[in-house]
Amino acid sequence: MTNSFLFGRACRMRGEWTVPELERVLRQARTNAQLAASVPVEYALNVLTDAGRLFSRGSPLRRQALTHLRETIPFSRPVIESTLDMLPLLLDKAELQKRMSLELFLPQALEGFVRREAYAGTVKAVPRGVVLHVGAGNIFLGIVDSLILGLLTKNVNIVKVASSGSRFPVLFAHALSSCDRKGLLCKAVAILSWKGGRTELEEAALKACDAAFIWGGDEAVASYKRLAPPKVHVVGFGAKVSLAVVSKSSLRAEPLEALAQRTAFDAARWDQSACSSPHTAYLLGARFKQVERFAELLASAFAKLQRTSPQGDLSDDEKVEITKARELAKVDAAIGMASVRSSFPAPYWTVIVEKSPALRISPLNRVLYLKSLDSAEALDGVLRPYKGLIQTVGFAGPLKERQAVASLLAPLGVGRVTELGKMLSSETGSPHDGTFPMRELVSWVAVEGGPSREDRLCALVRFAQERSAYYRRRLKAFGEVGALEDFERLPLLAKDDLLRHSPPGSRAMFTGPIESGVYFASGGSTGEPKYIFYDSAEYEAVCRSLGRAMEAGGLGPGDVAANLFVPGNLWSSFLSVEKALSHTRAVSVPLGSSMEVGTILGYLEEFKASALIGLPSFLLKIAEAALKGTVRLPVRRIFFGGESVTPAMARCFAKAFPGVLLRSAAYATVDAGVVGFQCERSAPGVHHLCADDQFLEILAKPGDVGEIVTTPLNKRHMPLLRLRLGDLGRWLGSRCPCGREEPLFELLGRCDDRIHAGGAHVFVSDIHDAASGVRGLSLDFQVIVAKKGPNDQLKIRIEAAADVPQAERAKLADLFRAGLRRRCEDLAASLARGWLEEPEIEVLPPGAIERIARTGKLRRVVDAR
Repeated sequence: MTNSFLFGRACRMRGEWTVPELERVLRQARTNAQLAASVPVEYALNVLTDAGRLFSRGSPLRRQALTHLRETIPFSRPVIESTLDMLPLLLDKAELQKRMSLELFLPQALEGFVRREAYAGTVKAVPRGVVLHVGAGNIFLGIVDSLILGLLTKNVNIVKVASSGSRFPVLFAHALSSCDRKGLLCKAVAILSWKGGRTELEEAALKACDAAFIWGGDEAVASYKRLAPPKVHVVGFGAKVSLAVVSKSSLRAEPLEALAQRTAFDAARWDQSACSSPHTAYLLGARFKQVERFAELLASAFAKLQRTSPQGDLSDDEKVEITKARELAKVDAAIGMASVRSSFPAPYWTVIVEKSPALRISPLNRVLYLKSLDSAEALDGVLRPYKGLIQTVGFAGPLKERQAVASLLAPLGVGRVTELGKMLSSETGSPHDGTFPMRELVSWVAVEGGPSREDRLCALVRFAQERSAYYRRRLKAFGEVGALEDFERLPLLAKDDLLRHSPPGSRAMFTGPIESGVYFASGGSTGEPKYIFYDSAEYEAVCRSLGRAMEAGGLGPGDVAANLFVPGNLWSSFLSVEKALSHTRAVSVPLGSSMEVGTILGYLEEFKASALIGLPSFLLKIAEAALKGTVRLPVRRIFFGGESVTPAMARCFAKAFPGVLLRSAAYATVDAGVVGFQCERSAPGVHHLCADDQFLEILAKPGDVGEIVTTPLNKRHMPLLRLRLGDLGRWLGSRCPCGREEPLFELLGRCDDRIHAGGAHVFVSDIHDAASGVRGLSLDFQVIVAKKGPNDQLKIRIEAAADVPQAERAKLADLFRAGLRRRCEDLAASLARGWLEEPEIEVLPPGAIERIARTGKLRRVVDAR
């Protein structure tokens, strides 16, 4: 095997490194730093995962690694095998992503500036540049792990390994290179070796590097820190010791044999050579007789481990140290202060019981001291002389006790308390020696002040152009969007665009693959549904916005909110409201609307619901049923959505629930999310803009009525640029009495609610108001616009509130026609001038007008011209 690896190529050094040779390598490292910083994290993750799989059991590389390690390190074959088994797991993509998230906190900041919660600005994680990794020889996987951290943080990595012993990092680098199809990652790796103590090489390396990770003994760490220039960020992970503790509660509740097996496992793994291996084990509150019994069980556990994971080859010096420990223990045993159990004459394992509570440092190789202490509090006095030298405490006991011990010992430098039996298997995301190593490999730069809405808008457009096939084609002719005037030239996004380019038929609008998220259907009263996708983070943000919207409308502590929207059928309302309520201080009662109204009333009474949330048409049934019955509900707030509330509905709600506050849950659409919200002071139809979430346009002069168009600023997986919402509105230039600064706008109906016929402008709301003024008519109607010769003709089909004879229907039609003329001056003028024939009014039995099968809604306007 070659003994060096230089940025993608093998290298065999015949002699010792010289300073000029090392400086050439370091200059190349500096040249490669810019390339390393540009490697996408996703690419690095995939290459590392592929490299890890090459070490799976049975693979050629695994066999090569096993042969090499058996020849160069003292561990036994089973120990080496179990350690190699860790590599594919360590390099699993999901595990690496989890580690980056837990250690770096904002891993996405490696790719560019990102927003940070509660911070008025953006931050970016910048690689240190060139990082020197100096490895200890005791655990061959440790230095490889350090290299992995350097690669994930986009640094160039100079790995210095011991001049004698394992060249496993070189073997790993070759595996990495074979998976690096673009040749990017391997150019960030150089693996060298020279004898320790060569100060001239260490100085040259430190002079050319930006950071150094030193893994090894205290002398090595101190030496590198002493030699490093002030500009170099040196992080030392020196030699540490660890201990095991068994609590009083565990001694009472758990079998001693199981506790002994867990203790022996921690002490035997890697022959006690890791910093997290226990040297001494303490039994809290145990009598000497109980300690002696535990020692016998420990001896038995060590003996079993010797058969399955035998001790590695020992040097003569190591054997002498074990013998010395045993003989000293025999001397103490002669005066009644200790006892010793061992595999004598073999050096395989040793258990020494001492009455002295002092922490003992083991000669390693499965020599464990066993002691008793009165309580966990006594650990402070015993361990204080070793302040700064203790790494891990393996603790057998409940979580609350582990936390108490961690708080007690943290001032002494203890950085980790874990479960006994897991001392050498650190949980992903745990700090190492009190820090998160990955964070030490980057520096942070901040840009204070958040982006303007125009900045965010232009960035979203650029993102869509780069990542979405649909927007790349659609916006090709418009070039770069760098300012608001550029954005306003972009085409509007209509329903037909969504139907053609959204799932399941097409994913052309998507900016990336789907990993987690949710589909919803949107269509409502317009017929054919279109499908919208939110990734999990986007949908969570929408639900939080909806929760804030309802809180702004008055929902608060003490409220019991009944969710009466319709679940299922790919509809978003029920699910979104339910998730939104979890982000408020109210209590949810998720009833839905599929049960009988009487049953729902029973639940509302039982839970004392103070807020109702649902479609106005269904909430009206609840109100009417409440008026007819004897149930008195403490409803103080109604939040509606999906339909508008007419004055007649509002009167019914007020009658059924005196003093009720009527508010829209939010001005929201399935496509765009939450666009606006009402506060407790909002007039009907008036909303505050969700300015952080939406870029809203009203296509008219300020103050005039126009079509509402929005661009959701946080919807990036399926961007919707300049989406036509189909509503009419106008900006109100005034401030709300509530004091909020978000701009106010007023909703003024649907675009298709404005009917142009024969020179007249008839609004659906005019028809709605006329119907609400005639007792005996329902509010379910449909307007058909057709041609009769050269002229337009209106036909209005409206359902009676109850089944009545034909003669009665004719009277209702006459009353409705008169009311419509009074409410719509435009219609009356067109009729007087002969521009429009008299509308045909047809009153039908309840339910006679065909509904849209999927939604159950009416198609309000049918243009048959």
